[in-house]
Amino acid sequence: MAMTEPSRTETAGAAAGAPLLPGPDAFRAGDSEEDRLVAQLAFAMAAERGLAASPETVESLRTQAAATLSAFAFRYLHNRVEEIRREAVAAQLGRIGRPPGFLRLVLANLAALAIAAVAGGWIALYPETLSGLLGR
Repeated sequence: MAMTEPSRTETAGAAAGAPLLPGPDAFRAGDSEEDRLVAQLAFAMAAERGLAASPETVESLRTQAAATLSAFAFRYLHNRVEEIRREAVAAQLGRIGRPPGFLRLVLANLAALAIAAVAGGWIALYPETLSGLLGR
């Protein structure tokens, strides 16, 4: 008669005097990929805490695992959206040309002053232009 070797959880539980953990199949509730992930996390939580194998414990750990995965998924989604926003802003800023330098701004102000001086000189030389603009 062939004897099977005990699993690591059984030997660890027996050595520590703790109750034996159920196998990972005890935590599975369905066949979907999401149920498999929840079951694996619940089994890991049970193994980490060294909890006994009762149906209430299994269900409690499955609920905690689902909540933990949900919180992680929300944080991951939030962080990914933030990364996408940063990439979009960087791409948009890459399309915008460089702002004018100091010299260009000074020259633009000098040109504006020259235009104002020409307009002021015109009005000083031809006062009827000013009276026509004011409606007299």
